[in-house]
Order: sequence, then C-alpha cells, then structure tokens
Amino acid sequence: MDASMLEETIQNPNPYPVVAAPHYDDVWHLCQQARDLAWDPARDIDWEQLRGELADLPGEVRAAGAEWWSLRAWMEHGATPYGAERFRQAVFEHLPFEIKQHVANFIQEELRHHEASYRIADVLGGYQPSPRSDYFKLVIPKFHDEKEERQMSFYAGMAVNTLFEQLSGELLTARYRNARYEGIRKACKLILRDEARHIQFGRILMKRFFEALDAEEKQMLGAKFAKKLRGSLLNGVYSVVNLVEDERKRSGRARALAAEYGLGATHPDEEVEIIANALQQIREDVAPYEVPIPRIPEVEGESDPPARRVAANA
Repeated sequence: MDASMLEETIQNPNPYPVVAAPHYDDVWHLCQQARDLAWDPARDIDWEQLRGELADLPGEVRAAGAEWWSLRAWMEHGATPYGAERFRQAVFEHLPFEIKQHVANFIQEELRHHEASYRIADVLGGYQPSPRSDYFKLVIPKFHDEKEERQMSFYAGMAVNTLFEQLSGELLTARYRNARYEGIRKACKLILRDEARHIQFGRILMKRFFEALDAEEKQMLGAKFAKKLRGSLLNGVYSVVNLVEDERKRSGRARALAAEYGLGATHPDEEVEIIANALQQIREDVAPYEVPIPRIPEVEGESDPPARRVAANA
C-alpha cells in the first residue's frame, strides 16, 4: 500500500474487546420495546387520505403548515449526527451492549420522525429542504454542537439530552392535541411514543450515574442545558422568542395560523407557558442530584421564582 494512504488513515481508539453482554435489565427492556413498537411512516399513515382532507385549506394556511412541519423535519434530522457521535463514543468507550443498542435505536427513530415530518410538509404544499430566512440558515447548524458535547462524559451528555426530550415531549403533547386531522394526529402520537422511551432512558441514567458526578460537572450540565435552550432551541424550534424581531413576527404569525387550523402546531404564546411549566418539572426532577438549572429569562422572567411564575399562569 502507498505510504501516503496510510498517513491519511483516521486514527480511532481500539474498539476491542467487543462488549456484548447486557448489564442493565431496564435499558435492555427499552431496547426490546423499540424493536416491538417500530413503525414505518410510509406504511402506517394514510397519506392519500390526509392529502384529500387538506386539499381545500386556504393556500396561506397550507404554506404555514408546510413551513412548520419542514422546521420539525430539520430539527429531527439534526438529532441524527448527535446520535451518530454518541454511538461512536459508546463503541470506543466499550460501553455495555444495550447502551449501544439504545443509541442505534435512537438514530433510527429520529430518522423516521424526520420522515414523518417531511411527508406532512409535502402533503401540505411542499417540504422546504432549506429555510427561506437567512437568519434561520445561521441558526439551524447550531442545533447540535459537538464541541459542547465533548466537554461532558457520555452518560452525563445523554442525560442532559433527555431534559430536552422532556421539553420537546411536553410541546409535542400540546401539538398532538391540536391536530384535527387523523394523519397528523397519528404521526404526533407515534413520535411521542418513541420520545417517551428516550425520556425513560435518560431517567435511568440519572438514577444510576448522577450520584457519581462531582459538583463541578453538575454545575456544567445545568449551564450547558441553559446555553443550548437559549442559544438555539428558543430560536424557532421550541419557541420563537429569541428570533430577530422581523423573523419572530413572521414565524409567529405562520405558527399561529398553523395552530388555528389544527395542523399539529402550537401558538407562540402557548409555547412559552408550556416551556415554563416543563422547566419547573425538570428542576424538580434533577433537584435530588443537586444539578442547578439556571433561570431562562425569556420564558421565566428576570426575577420571579419559577414556582411563582407557573402559579401566576395557572
């Protein structure tokens, strides 16, 4: 072989020995559930029926729905590189078999969430493979930043990701309730079922591994969570509050229109309240492990304690 070829070979950690014995029965149970409950967006949703039901909607409404579900598709697709990196990390750190299996399932599930989302966008009037807004084109790549992930241990990073899955699940539950059309409603339900399993995996990790984290790493986890939420996910995915003014107004109007017509969206004002309540629950979940979640002023206000804000919105 030419010596120059050898010089270009990427040096990875030694993947051997191949660990194949299950260590955690509760994680393996989730892996078995993923296998038994697997679904196919192309097969399990009647797209022609949905196309007929949506055909008479005003053009503006269809465009708003297509934009919303395109954004959902971009977000789900953005989860796949995160999963791929975690799978690589799990292999080279010789983590237990069922941990690697769960991450492999996670990648497949995020891809089918992406497929279901772009199919809905396509039925509504056309999937948008790229954002129309120049601002969004800058924001989308920030949904996953591997430099941030590498500063945390594998289990800590996966557990933090679970907190976002929990937030996403609360928002998706509201969107499921909003959906008036069976195809959209079913897609939301099937995605939620997968997300519930992802959340349970994270809860298992927190229960098993968070006690071993030192105070500095716990502080970092809370800071990373807040940074990602404020820096990217409030820029259109979870909420529009951190978009630049013109884009916030335009996106907010489109999202409100999609919600008004029952296309599986949430009104911008509703999103803020859902996120505030979910943050309150997340803080309660991580409190036993002494993981501090910084205040998110965009949705919780500058000074009121979270509990008081939630009570005020009740």
